[in-house]
Amino acid sequence: MIDIDAALSALSLTDKCRLLAGQTTWRTKAYPDAGVPALKMSDGPNGVRGEGHGAGGTPGVVVPAGITLGATWDPELVGEIGELLGKESRRKRAHVLLGPTINLHRTPLGGRTFECYSEDPELSGALGAAYVRGVQSQDVAVTVKHFVCNDTEIERLSVDVRVDERPLRELYLRPFERVVAEAAPWGVMSAYNKLDGEHCAENRRLLTDILRTEWGFDGAVVSDWFGVHHTAPAANAGLNIEMPAPVRVYGRHLEDAVARGEVDEAQVDALVRDVLVLANRVHADERDADAAEESADVPAERSLTRRAAVAGTVLLVNDDIDGVPVLPLDAAGLAGVAVIGPNAAVDRSMGGGSASLVPLGRRTLIDAVTDRIGPGTTTDAAVAYEPGVRIDRLTPVLTRHQLRAPDGTAGLHVAYVNGTDWDGDAVLEQTVPTSMLRFFGSTPDGVDATEFSMRINGTFLPDTDGLHTIGVVSTGPVRVTVGDEDDRTVVVDDPDMELPRSEEFFGYGSVEVTVPIECVAGRPVPLAVRWSTRTGNGFAALRVGVRPPEPADLMDRAVAAAAAADAAIVVVGTNDEWETEGFDRTTMDLPGRQDELVRRVVAANPRTVVIVNAGSPVTMDWADAADPDRAPAVLTSFFAGQEQAEALVDVVLGEADPGGRLPLTIPARLADHPALLHHRPDHDTTGAGVQRYGEGLFVGYRAYDARSIVPRFPFGHGLSYGTASWGAPTSTASTIDRSGSVDVTVPITGEGERPATVVVGGYVAAIDPPCIRPPKELRSWKKVIVAPGETTDVTLTFGPAAFHRWDPAGGTWVVEAGDYDIVLAASATDERHRVRVTIT
Repeated sequence: MIDIDAALSALSLTDKCRLLAGQTTWRTKAYPDAGVPALKMSDGPNGVRGEGHGAGGTPGVVVPAGITLGATWDPELVGEIGELLGKESRRKRAHVLLGPTINLHRTPLGGRTFECYSEDPELSGALGAAYVRGVQSQDVAVTVKHFVCNDTEIERLSVDVRVDERPLRELYLRPFERVVAEAAPWGVMSAYNKLDGEHCAENRRLLTDILRTEWGFDGAVVSDWFGVHHTAPAANAGLNIEMPAPVRVYGRHLEDAVARGEVDEAQVDALVRDVLVLANRVHADERDADAAEESADVPAERSLTRRAAVAGTVLLVNDDIDGVPVLPLDAAGLAGVAVIGPNAAVDRSMGGGSASLVPLGRRTLIDAVTDRIGPGTTTDAAVAYEPGVRIDRLTPVLTRHQLRAPDGTAGLHVAYVNGTDWDGDAVLEQTVPTSMLRFFGSTPDGVDATEFSMRINGTFLPDTDGLHTIGVVSTGPVRVTVGDEDDRTVVVDDPDMELPRSEEFFGYGSVEVTVPIECVAGRPVPLAVRWSTRTGNGFAALRVGVRPPEPADLMDRAVAAAAAADAAIVVVGTNDEWETEGFDRTTMDLPGRQDELVRRVVAANPRTVVIVNAGSPVTMDWADAADPDRAPAVLTSFFAGQEQAEALVDVVLGEADPGGRLPLTIPARLADHPALLHHRPDHDTTGAGVQRYGEGLFVGYRAYDARSIVPRFPFGHGLSYGTASWGAPTSTASTIDRSGSVDVTVPITGEGERPATVVVGGYVAAIDPPCIRPPKELRSWKKVIVAPGETTDVTLTFGPAAFHRWDPAGGTWVVEAGDYDIVLAASATDERHRVRVTIT
């Protein structure tokens, strides 16, 4: 344990200022003579990546993405996931896990929607608090992020968010307030964006007045990576750690600010003290950050992630055919099954960006279906697979089975050179399993993490004859050629980085350059790459892809397979090229011709199950209740982690009940969503971007209620294979004072032949309020599983926080006298009962 006072005395001002900034991309600086160890951090929140990035990372457990955990509506389960991630952090030698993400689903287009729990602040706050308690139970710190209003990826480093005080407090700050109150997090991460003209990392009102003074937060605030810009404002605001290296704001810059009188040395001491307290909380002096990272494939942890994936899988539609629901499929009656869609043959269990990591293994839906009911199993069904369409936004990355190094091993040969001269002497040679390489401050031993080059050589093996498209995206100077010396094609030659930048690789990547070449199936195509770093920020990447020709009958083959089968399973969705940190989507529509694929397969086989494998809402006109030809069964798991495929098969075959309920509203069309006109920033003549949250309090279901817009699927929607009835509710009081509380109990009785999963949502609706309020707001809920013939009494408690609103004039929460309805509902549009309560 660090003696904090002794350490502060032993550290010079220079040391203290340097301690407040990263030493590497993932670590703070150690001062052994003062007894101060380094703190190691790792990206989350749906896994612990460790210090590696891309294929070079240490494999780890991939838990369901935030939106899938949000769909569980189960804080206890999310707490178990947090505990697992705490254990994973220790295996990766990390003291601090960079999560959870508790920003709201303000818009369905947000690039990081999949990372966040919900559009509702109370659901987000309760789940976030459970996650934090779980992680910190393992003596691992969190950084609850991104504080605050980092709800879009558009101009995220500079956009100035303008939001009125009531929505700021009641919506966007509320999850953070609840997590601080209920879980006492040891860390918070400041957001990239500005709030009311000040960067969040330099906003004293946020980091000190609200977070520390008002809420009582006693941890450390870490900047988002490269998200702090000015020294004195950041230090005086209360930002403890600038990440990552190289130092840009603290260090000598902070020491100079102290000398100029812009920052008191006492403030530096206070910031350092918080960091030392953090180090003690995680026992950093007892846990060596230099120890080798470990992977562990533990059956109990697989079981937990599978259970969470099932609990977050939402059954959206389940129509009858001949009086029997399509789902679950009866395996005994299946002689043949068609599995269709590009995402059925790949593992799309997580989104892109900082939430990505190397999984312990990859499992596809076609593999899981085949192993469960395919040839040789008890069912012994024929399983046919057809992709039907393609959805890649860029040319597809090549993997090990299509690559050969010069010595014949699977993969590509890489020679690393320190410095930017790619013709220099190699310091390390290795074989890599993919044609995409990413580095974020971590490189193989002996390779300079910020300034190095690569020579990459090998061949790729085409699967088909015909015209292929080669594509390249690079963050630095690059030259790529294909073919042998007698027939060489230059794909890109950009030694001076003249190519325009794009949204790829957090905005550092070039536009994709593509070149067509003729290929013969099985005939190796030589590939040579010369590449070097140039960004100067520790992040560097290269992506080489190959798109084979698309067969003219690709969709026809899928439709024919569906028609010949007893049942069809169509997997549609997105991937980490469409949903990722760094940019927002521009449309809710599914990529490619997936909508057409669904309609044609449904027409060919009425017993069709559509699985939506996307991390945020997509347009689903083929699921319209008014459409007689709609898909008869639709479910979504979003991005459900490493056990996604097995969990989906569990649900489809009825071995598990679909436990999820939507944590956000899925609109019928993009034009319906309340933040549509306020999604993209406005700009003045200087180009400065301002994002006005003009929808105010009316986000998500609050807006659909207020505007009487019928969504495709409402907040809280989800079906069960079981059925249940809701009895008449009772309450402990009809009148309470402003500091009182009331319990409302409703009996839930299981009916039918299967247990029913039920989420009782408790909303509060102010009757004739003196100010603008949404029609109703979620304040309490409980998830139960009710066996057939049994009755479970579900009790929800509504205390002062259930009725409060923010009073800008008084700068505080207030509970106003008057009448309120407690609305018991299965979803935002499925009200079951109302109970009137009067507050005096």
